[in-house]
Formats: sequence, C-alpha cells, structure tokens
Amino acid sequence: MEHVLFRRAAFVAAILFAVPAALPAAQQGLASGDLLQSYELLTTTYYSKVDVQAVLDGARQALAAELQRRGATLSLPVMHARAAAGDNVAQIAAEIVRVESATHEPETILTYTAIRGMAGALGDQYTAFFTPDEFQKFNQALDPQKISGIGVLIEPDPSTKYVRAFYVVPGTPADRAGIMSGDDFLSVNGTSTKGLNQADAVKLLRGEAGTVVRLQLQRDGKPLGTLAVTRTDVQPPTVIYKMLAEKIGYIAVLTFGRDTPDQFAMALNRLETQGVRGYVLDLRNNGGGYVNSALDISSKFINNDPLLTVEERGSHVYTVQAPQDALPPKPMTILVNRYTASASEITAGALQDDGIGVLVGEKTFGKGVMQSLTQLPDGAAIKITTAHYLTPKNRDINLKGIEPDFAVTENQNARFGDTTNDAQLQAAITILTKKIAAFN
Repeated sequence: MEHVLFRRAAFVAAILFAVPAALPAAQQGLASGDLLQSYELLTTTYYSKVDVQAVLDGARQALAAELQRRGATLSLPVMHARAAAGDNVAQIAAEIVRVESATHEPETILTYTAIRGMAGALGDQYTAFFTPDEFQKFNQALDPQKISGIGVLIEPDPSTKYVRAFYVVPGTPADRAGIMSGDDFLSVNGTSTKGLNQADAVKLLRGEAGTVVRLQLQRDGKPLGTLAVTRTDVQPPTVIYKMLAEKIGYIAVLTFGRDTPDQFAMALNRLETQGVRGYVLDLRNNGGGYVNSALDISSKFINNDPLLTVEERGSHVYTVQAPQDALPPKPMTILVNRYTASASEITAGALQDDGIGVLVGEKTFGKGVMQSLTQLPDGAAIKITTAHYLTPKNRDINLKGIEPDFAVTENQNARFGDTTNDAQLQAAITILTKKIAAFN
C-alpha cells in the first residue's frame, strides 16, 4: 500500500478550471482536464524541484513508444519548455492529436499514455498515474467494499483439514449466531469443507443478502450441530482483535483505510471493557494507507507529543502534534517486519520514539516519503510524492527502515496471530508479560 493523502477540494477545483485558451478544440474534454491538472500537480507539488523539460520529454517518449507499438511512422517534434504552464500543456495536447490521427487510438487512452510518461519522468517510484479502473482497485485495497456473507474470515485448519474461522467480525450474522474464532466449518449447505482451499470455501459461504446458509460446526473437536445463518452485507475489516491469555489485547491493523480509526477505536473499547492489561499491536505485512488514519491511531496512545515532522517543497517544515486525549498508558509491544511500510512505519516510529512500546520482529521496509492522491476530472487519479517525513526524534527512515528493539526471525509456515505457531507473537507476549508485571 502506498502512503497517501487526499488533496484539498479547493485546490483541486482551482486547477480544474485553469484550462489554457491555447488548447486545441478537440482537447477541451475531460481528458484535457486530466492532462492539465496532472501537469500542474507534477510540476508544482512534487517535494523537490522538477525539470519541466524532463516532464515534456517523458510525455513525448511515451507517445513515441505508442506509435512504435502500433507500427506508425509519424515523427514527433521535440517540445521545448516554456515559462507558461498553459503553453507546455498545449504542446503535449498537440502531440496527442498527431498521434491520434496516426494510430486512431482514442484521445483518452493517449492522454493517459502521456501522463504516465510525465509521471515517470520524475524518476520517483511512488509517483504514479491511475486509470479510473486502476484507481478503483487502489481504493478497494484500502477501503474494501461491502460483500454479502456472514462476517467471518476463514483459513484451512492444518490439524482437522476442515476450514475454520480465523476471525469473526463483531456485529455480523456470524457473531450474532455465536460462531467463535477457531470453530471448524464441517459443511456449508451440505458440502463438506474437508480439504477445500480458502477460495472455494469462501464461495460457499458468500451469497445474496437475505439468503440463508446452513452450517455444520465443531468446536475443540465437539460437534455444535447445524446453524442457519442469514447472509447480509458485511464490511470487510481492516482491524482484527482478540483477547489473549493474561488479559493481553491483540490488535492487528491490516491497512490504514478511512474507516480503520473507527474500527480500531471499537477494538480498544471492547478490550478495555474486558479489562485488558497490555497490548500487542501487529503491523506486520501492513503496507500503509492514509496518513491521517495512522496519526489517529498513534494518538490513541501518545498524549500531546509529536507524531512526526513533515518536510514539504520549498523548505516548508512542520510538526504534527498529538492531541491531549490519549488512553491511560498501558504496556505495549508492536510487531513489525520487512513489509511494515509507509503509514504503518509512522505509527511504529512514533510509538517507539515516544517510549510507548517496543518493536519486536524484523527491520521495517523504509518508506519515509508521503504521497498526495488527487482524483482527476474523468475518474482517473494521480499520486505524487509531496513530502518527506521524520519520526518524532527526527530519524530519517527512508530507504533505511526502523530497527526493532527485539529482533525475532519469523518462523517457517507461521500463522500470524496464532499463539501456537507465531514465534514473533510469542516473543512479543513474553516481553509484554514482563512489562505488565513491572507496570503493576
């Protein structure tokens, strides 16, 4: 996942209406708005100075590659950077018109090609253009759409060979029916799950909202009988949690989506109500997401202290401070690995720097830059690196990662969150147990 911020609507609107008069008539549609806005954002918001000539060359090279791919022989003239943004955009638009005439490719597709070339010219792996379909998939990864089912995450049970509940989403039909994590699904509507892979079992459990699925279950080897559960629309979770032995609360954040802070707050509330004594926060394999979500979650534990320092273009530097409404302090360990990246590194770094918790696992990915994500007029989007950040103690983690306080190698065939087969979690619990004893 990328580390992204949405740009303010007022800024986006200002760019949308700044169409230069020099644009050819054929380019005055939504695609031209995409081209203009992308150019403006790339050249004015990227976190370091941009070579405008390189941006023009990138667009030209991308269009030339498309001509070659289509077997067209048209030669595109070199564009020369001018002072006015409108003049530069008009040059790119004119080349799109030429390529459209030679290849008969739709204007929109060629505009996307040019924008990709412009974005690639910055040489930044995190700056990228998304078509409307790609943007939809990107959003789906961060904020999964509702699905029709019963509200349970499943996995194969290695001991029984059936499919078992890995996590039951609170408030869902599965939760109301009394299904618990660890329960085996012996059959779904009469079909045995023995030997089924996860994907095939999911197909059996999902169905149209309002329909009934009949489940035969067992718990700890003892049959529970057959349950009739009515499917409904369920929001896939980005946070999962459970209470472990000795009142240790385990919370895994899968990604930092828009709804993640609310889900996280609910997990905290339920664990606090159950008398939690300490937390294991699992950020392993969390590739990031929205900055504000990471800051919101960090501020649940950090009280009125810095969360990070942001460095933007033009030497604009500011510090983000946590509000003064954190939970009462409790011992904490944070699980990280080499796939803990971006927004999850903001949270891990802030909690480590502030002394709230210790990191257990492996060195993190090392992505210390932020991207701003802007939706374009026709539903496409552009993501641009607009800032570099430091942890509260001014550590630059970009391309370096964060070293854990306790290095623990992942065991072979580990099942994250399973205390019997997760060496890193076992180590985090051991460390946390000692901290709880000292805390009390």
